[in-house]
Amino acid sequence: MSEYASVNQANHRLVMIMEKLNKYGRVDVQEIAQELDVSTATIRRDFNELERQGHLRRVHGGAVLSNVSTTFEYLYHAKVALRMDEKKRIAIQAAEEIQDGDAIFFDSGTTTYQIAMCLSDKKELTVITYDMSIATVLNNHPSIQVILTGGIVRQGYNVLVGSITENFIRNMMVDKVFLSADAIHASFGISNANYVESGIKSLLVSAGKKIILVADHSKFDKIAVSKFCNLSDIDMLITDNQISHSMAESIRESGIEIKCV
Repeated sequence: MSEYASVNQANHRLVMIMEKLNKYGRVDVQEIAQELDVSTATIRRDFNELERQGHLRRVHGGAVLSNVSTTFEYLYHAKVALRMDEKKRIAIQAAEEIQDGDAIFFDSGTTTYQIAMCLSDKKELTVITYDMSIATVLNNHPSIQVILTGGIVRQGYNVLVGSITENFIRNMMVDKVFLSADAIHASFGISNANYVESGIKSLLVSAGKKIILVADHSKFDKIAVSKFCNLSDIDMLITDNQISHSMAESIRESGIEIKCV
């Protein structure tokens, strides 16, 4: 390969990386390496060059835009497109934990939305949520009673928040809560990128007989700005099979049931 061709390919990779960063706010080493059909070492060198230029900031497992912090949060339309295969596998497993007649609460999120999509054969469920997308997809189910908490619409995220939402959750108890998170860390705990929904999630931990956390591998070994519970506060974790062995073992040792799909 000529030097010109090599430089041209490198420039193409840098452009592709920046396009994804500008669209999603974050890129992962493994995913972009597979997409561009190069080694992870090559992508890390590209990250280093873009960081030197001030365009991005390296984080564990990937990179974010240089002005992105622990408060960064994908908009809903961007979240939907991320790791869909993993979310669907997690959702299928999570739906198996739901029994006919259960009262369940779905936390907001695109993974919990996928669980809602897997309930076609369930009967006599009561589903409570503050996620309007989840309520909408279940609205026409013949044997599911859907309860929307009420609250103030959070623009761009299709959820209801505020004191109305929180007071509703304080006065309820369900069989199972399906919880989502932006970041999961063995010592810091489970956290979220915004305070608005973090308070709701904290209340949900006390609102279910069984707390089931659903999260793909990209959420692990990360910390977001607002912690809402400890790992020990959940009963079960359902994730995909790309979670690191050390993280999975750490979670098992803490007494949490874990299912990797």
